Amino acid sequence: MRQTRKIKMDLRFKLYLIILVPLLAMGGLIMWTTIDSSENASLMTMQHNNQQLAVNTASQLGQESELIKTLASTASEESSEYKSLRDELVKVRLQSGALYVYMYNKTSDGWIYTVDGANWDDSEYSPYGTAMEFNPQIQERLLRGEVITTGIVDDPTWGQLLSSFTPIKDSQGAIIGYLGIDISAEAVNQVSAISVNNAYRTIIPIFVVVLILSLVMMLLVVRGILRQVRDIKSSLEQVADGNLKVVSTHMTNDQLGDISDLINVMVAQLTNILMGIQQGSNMLQQSSANIAETAQTNQRQTEELSRAIEEIAIGSMKQAEETEHSVQHSENLGKIMDEVGSYVQQFTHTSEQLSAVQVQVTREHEVLLEKGRENAKRVEHQQEISRSLTTQSELASSISGQIHNILKQTQILSLNASIEAARAGEAGKGFAVVAGEMGQLAQQSERSIQEIDVILGSFVQEIHRMGNHFEANMVAVKEQEEQIADCLQAFRQVSKLSTEVHELAQRLENRTMDMHSIRQEVEQHLSYIASATEETSAMAEEVTASAVEQQRSASELSNISGQLAGLAGNLKSYSDQFQIEVTKSVPPSH
Repeated sequence: MRQTRKIKMDLRFKLYLIILVPLLAMGGLIMWTTIDSSENASLMTMQHNNQQLAVNTASQLGQESELIKTLASTASEESSEYKSLRDELVKVRLQSGALYVYMYNKTSDGWIYTVDGANWDDSEYSPYGTAMEFNPQIQERLLRGEVITTGIVDDPTWGQLLSSFTPIKDSQGAIIGYLGIDISAEAVNQVSAISVNNAYRTIIPIFVVVLILSLVMMLLVVRGILRQVRDIKSSLEQVADGNLKVVSTHMTNDQLGDISDLINVMVAQLTNILMGIQQGSNMLQQSSANIAETAQTNQRQTEELSRAIEEIAIGSMKQAEETEHSVQHSENLGKIMDEVGSYVQQFTHTSEQLSAVQVQVTREHEVLLEKGRENAKRVEHQQEISRSLTTQSELASSISGQIHNILKQTQILSLNASIEAARAGEAGKGFAVVAGEMGQLAQQSERSIQEIDVILGSFVQEIHRMGNHFEANMVAVKEQEEQIADCLQAFRQVSKLSTEVHELAQRLENRTMDMHSIRQEVEQHLSYIASATEETSAMAEEVTASAVEQQRSASELSNISGQLAGLAGNLKSYSDQFQIEVTKSVPPSH
């Protein structure tokens, strides 16, 4: 729980940083922009005012064009024209607060100062004719009659200042001189400071209000996101612990809400699949119980068949002994012709006993044949059960395939969430944790499905072995039916011979003269009976061996059914590891 709380606090802190850092950066940018804009606006205002002052002053001086022209011709600071113009420039400087106001002109020797607007007691003023140097580009534009205002420049004598230069024109528009006005950059800084303070009084309260509203919205949004993340985290932890009764709540209408819905869909599909597996394991246990019961019944019938075959063998042995006695009587027939009547009666009695034995043996063979057919039907029923188990195994395999498809979708969802988290950068680490949990859940589910696939593969192999045993039993039963049918045919021939012997015995009483010929025929028939008896004994031994084989197959079938029950129990134990909610109506799994 401590680790989970740490993850949640980290995610909250990162979300706060995502919103606060841009807001603070925006505030800093606004402050910097405000200061820069105020400075630029102040500079532009001072440039405009200084340029307007220069233009107005040049216009006033243009009205005194005669003084300027006279001064240019006399070139004397003692002249009244110089004094008058200097007083005018001093007045303009004092009224405007400019740093320096001066007039200059262009001569063949270059640019020279004509009138300096410094105070009369200023010993550092520029006398008439002092050379003047400034930017050649400004010189060219002045000569074209343009008004020029510079930006703030560093002067080695006066410090930072800005200047405005304008030509002085007479009433005819001819240039008679030039005027320059310099103002200190301190004035620009004072105006800029006033503008910045005024801007701060407006912008800072607005920014504070916007920041507070943004923080409130940030708290609400982050709270909703964290609630949805906590719900998704809790749901995935419960699913990882095997609890499929969990329901994830859709709280936000975004990708987190979609993930919550997908978790509910995944849990519902896993619940349906596990319920299908449980139903299949129950059916598998019932089928294994039916197979075990059928195997026991088949084993009991095989034991009864073995006992019947033993009785048939005993009867065949008795019949062989009686046939040997008959042969001995036939050999002594010529010596005891006088006792032929008594022997004929004894022979007649023996033939009647042979008929009775034949009837009894025939009935027992018919019963044996009927039981063999019943065994064949039971084997066919067992084959149907085997095919049903094979179909159920294929159904379980298809369910396993559906689970694999769901896991693929889960892994794709985890990969997409990881990609989205990677795109989000630091803000996506919380989503990466969710994606990792989903990936781990998909891996755990995949390992469980692989174990189920191994169990189903073993189960299918055992079913195929059981089908092979059923086919072997079916072949043995058919061979048994054929052998019993052959025995019945032999017994019918024995019955026919017994009837003929009985008729011969009756005829011997009337035909004693033909006794020798009849004795030879009797010997031939007795030899045939002996061979038939031997065949019957051999068939009985073969049927006994078949019964033993069938009994062994029934025992193996019982063992297989026990293994199927064990596999069904293992499958049910794996499915019972998950806690699912059983509803009244569950849709069938396909």
